[in-house]
Amino acid sequence: MGNLFLREKENWLAWSIWGIIGAFVTLYVAMSTNASHFIAGSAMGMLVLLTWWMHQSKRFDFGRAFKVCCYVLSLSVLPAFMFVVVPSDDLNRFDLIFQGVTFTALSILACLICSWIARRPKQYY
Repeated sequence: MGNLFLREKENWLAWSIWGIIGAFVTLYVAMSTNASHFIAGSAMGMLVLLTWWMHQSKRFDFGRAFKVCCYVLSLSVLPAFMFVVVPSDDLNRFDLIFQGVTFTALSILACLICSWIARRPKQYY
């Protein structure tokens, strides 16, 4: 029956390490190339790797997987903001707000999809 009544505690140090590794990968890609889609792809690649690992372990429900995915993606994408959004001095306020809202919506959509994939299968008794 697994852990039917036992809630697992989050190991935020492990998720922080996943996010820091993702940030280093994103930083390396950002320094190697200046294409924003490669930078976003490296952060998403880390999220896909984490999703695959969560799916294989079969210990994550949807809410827990969503929380972990959002945390790791937010840490992994910080170098992208440093190299793409911040240096753009020619952006006006509307463009900055539009890019922020678009990025947030796409990040939440990616986290929802990855959490749905990573969730454990329903158990039939």
